[in-house]
Amino acid sequence: MLAVYCLSSACGAKGDLTLKSYEKPSPSSGLKAIHRESEIVLIWEFPKDKEPLIKGFYVMKSTGGDFEKTAFFGSDKRSYKDTDFETGREYRYKVLTESPRGVTSNDSNIVTIKPRKVPSPPVNISFNIEDELLTLKWKAAGEGILYNIYKRDEAEIYPLTPLNREPLKETFFKDTFNVKKSVYYTVRSLAGGEIRDEGPASEEITIIPPEFVPSDPEGLQAVVTKENVHLIWKEPPETWITGYRIYREISTEDGFILIGESQAPSFLDRESPLTKRNYRVTALGPSKEGPPAEIRDVEYRKPR
Repeated sequence: MLAVYCLSSACGAKGDLTLKSYEKPSPSSGLKAIHRESEIVLIWEFPKDKEPLIKGFYVMKSTGGDFEKTAFFGSDKRSYKDTDFETGREYRYKVLTESPRGVTSNDSNIVTIKPRKVPSPPVNISFNIEDELLTLKWKAAGEGILYNIYKRDEAEIYPLTPLNREPLKETFFKDTFNVKKSVYYTVRSLAGGEIRDEGPASEEITIIPPEFVPSDPEGLQAVVTKENVHLIWKEPPETWITGYRIYREISTEDGFILIGESQAPSFLDRESPLTKRNYRVTALGPSKEGPPAEIRDVEYRKPR
């Protein structure tokens, strides 16, 4: 009797697992459609922790009649690009989740999309950096055109989600700037609406701080006393300058020699200027040194 009871319990447990494996999997949610250039991009959501419970996703498409299976993706995918469409024609999409046993979920939300002709990309894109803000500017792509900004790091690809929360009416965008980090931007024109109807990406704007070269300091002057030389100059316009280097030349044979660095636009040379000398001052960027400002024939002269 004991052996039969254990066998029955084991079978009962196995039966419970078998029945559970035939349950409907959770559906995906948040299905969205974006029309970008020659693609309709679908994006959906599904909990990461439930991936082991499913086999993958079916993308279903309707061109006016019944939905048909268009593509199947593994459980780690959340997007699909459809290139088989015509502008001006209406399409509907939904996504089904499939279990390892082949059981499909309830429908996701259904999205309807009628792609329109996309606008041309913006041109003449430039950037300016002031303090910790970077400003992108570009030429308008036409009347009533909106814009999305996309940003990536050096090792990444551009995301499907733009940097701006809402499509931009203006032809400029401000972003935070980190002088220690290289970043890349593109701008896309769009016709507006929920599906965006985005055109091709603009030229890529590459911002690599280690390549920044600052301007030369202007207005370099020397205030000379018997004991020292006080150098002063105007700060260059770049706000990402990290400091200045000061060089002195007493003899052409030795040339200019680095005598110090300064964080402020001034420097005190404590060597008595009883002999004639020349000075150079350069600004420092994140990695590179800019062209020098120069003042020559600095020497202490006794007052008459």
